[in-house]
Amino acid sequence: MSDSRTHILASIRQSLASAKLPERPAVTLTPPDSVADRSALADQFAVELQALLGKFMTVRQAEAAEVIVQLVRERNAGRVLAWSADQLPVPELWDALHAAGLAMDFGEVDREAQRAARLKDEEQIVVGVTGADAALAETATLALIAGPGRPRLAAMSVRTHIALITPDQLYPSLAAWLASAPDLSDRLRDRSQLVLISGPSRTADIEMTLTVGVHGPGEVIALLVQA
Repeated sequence: MSDSRTHILASIRQSLASAKLPERPAVTLTPPDSVADRSALADQFAVELQALLGKFMTVRQAEAAEVIVQLVRERNAGRVLAWSADQLPVPELWDALHAAGLAMDFGEVDREAQRAARLKDEEQIVVGVTGADAALAETATLALIAGPGRPRLAAMSVRTHIALITPDQLYPSLAAWLASAPDLSDRLRDRSQLVLISGPSRTADIEMTLTVGVHGPGEVIALLVQA
């Protein structure tokens, strides 16, 4: 080890040994527990999502399937890449999509040898429908845990991502959600990925020019499904 490196590391150790760091403050984060709280969070989420060029809609559960079918038709999509029915807050959605003549793909791959062909096929689907595990009002972020019946491509490879959320999934921030879900780390062990989505995909990699929809959906629609 060179003398200069030894000197630098010794200085760092000395600084760390003598540093007096402040005590960690005690912070209590409680989830919203009233209709008024949820309503305020929904309003905040809507404002923040619209600022990110996303779209927010509130629908009644009885009308949600019809609204989603209309959104799919407006985008001239014949197929939908989606989470399975038991992972969504609109039980009758798949019957409505079938009745409208729309096909559904659940992102399943039977054998590894079929993976490349299946991915290429799924990339042609322009609309994805997912649920969510949390909706974070502070940053208009959707938290999605991928896994069986929850293909991540339904939120990432499509041009339009339609996310269905419920009032009880609204939280002020990521920290508040994590504080309310102490078992999250255990749940993630059995899942493939946690995806955090804040509005449409955007990048400024090329000549610092903002471009939407390059690395993911160019359109994100959050539907708050109420009873």
